[in-house]
Amino acid sequence: MTDQNLTSKNLTATAAVNAGRTRIRSVYNGNTAGTVELKDGGSGGTTRFKLVMAAGQVCDFPGSIEFATDCHATLTTANSVTFIY
Repeated sequence: MTDQNLTSKNLTATAAVNAGRTRIRSVYNGNTAGTVELKDGGSGGTTRFKLVMAAGQVCDFPGSIEFATDCHATLTTANSVTFIY
């Protein structure tokens, strides 16, 4: 994956980040601290990433996290999270 192929999506509530295979490169939490949990295979799928994030925190992965079927984000308290993929 090269940087020119990246896109982003902001979520304000629990929802799918992307349908289909994807690789998450970075997560940015907005102005409210909370937990961000990413699952492969929908809301009941396998947890691939879970982190309690401070307001304004950025989590850049050294590579990427692969989601084979889709990427679903469960947001707890966090209400504006941007995903780079």
